[in-house]
Amino acid sequence: MEPVPLCSGEVILTLETPAQMMSVDWKHCRASSFVVPDAMSIAAVRSHAGGRPVGMLINADGWNPEEDIGAEWPSERLIGRFRNMVSRATHARAEFIYIRMRQNLHALRAAVLAVTDQSGLGIIVSLPVDEDGRTPDGSSALAVMGIMQRIGVAGVILSGEAADVDDAIAELAPYANVALGVSVEPQELTQMQHLESVEFYHTSDLQAVDKILQRAPESSSRNEPEADEDYILAPVGSHTHFVDATIDISDPIDMEDHFGEKLLELEDQWSGAWKLEISTPYDVQLLAENQYMLERPVCLEAENPELLEQALRVFDGIALYDGTWELDEDIFDYFRQHYGLVAL
Repeated sequence: MEPVPLCSGEVILTLETPAQMMSVDWKHCRASSFVVPDAMSIAAVRSHAGGRPVGMLINADGWNPEEDIGAEWPSERLIGRFRNMVSRATHARAEFIYIRMRQNLHALRAAVLAVTDQSGLGIIVSLPVDEDGRTPDGSSALAVMGIMQRIGVAGVILSGEAADVDDAIAELAPYANVALGVSVEPQELTQMQHLESVEFYHTSDLQAVDKILQRAPESSSRNEPEADEDYILAPVGSHTHFVDATIDISDPIDMEDHFGEKLLELEDQWSGAWKLEISTPYDVQLLAENQYMLERPVCLEAENPELLEQALRVFDGIALYDGTWELDEDIFDYFRQHYGLVAL
């Protein structure tokens, strides 16, 4: 995956409509890169951008639970929709993809998988956060970042009220292995305390670029995680979990043996992580439909690598692998890079 083509402390400008391009003073605009709303606008902006990177916007929405009943999650319909957008962006020679979280983690992850399925483009994702550090679907922003940075995303932008973004930056920075950015009004920057970890700024206001550059504090060239390296951030859906190599894992759980009821029974039994046994395609469907009940780290076990990939594809989290069924090194590396699989 290519790195995000941005430098420390610079501004990325999103042009929300093709018409907005007519208002840009390209000679004097100090944005370091541009995002356009569609593939057709890429060439036009590149012709004026003077060598600065041009990316394309994808809004991560469009998931309809009624249409996806019985389908693989993330559904191929949804991934296919985003894949078509990525294909057009690649053909038009976009240099990165900017994915805006609009609906939920499920749709956001599907959009990221669509990019990593078929291109080596750098990926930036934008997460709106509230006063509790939660995204629009109630997910922990730390959990979402933990998933994104293990599946190929190179930059995460936080947006929202200045105080909420400030608190979220402070929470995420110690665990971030990706570039962090913020999207706030220029006048709010001086009110924020935790921007030393911020590497880039986002705006869609043409007049805000110079003000942001004037008011943004100096930052390091790269955010350096401060968290204990012995613990791995391995979220499960909206829940944040930290695990280490010695985590206690349950005995294999048969997915088809009343899976939902089994999870309720296991709530009172101690184990650091649940090992889910994937033996059939129906197990994958059960995982997709019942993963909202998973509140502990998950270890996925499958003798068949193809079934394991199907499970990784539908699992909206970071799965653990304990080596019960040995994987070819190249296959494991692919699962690690594409789905974030963590070996213990």
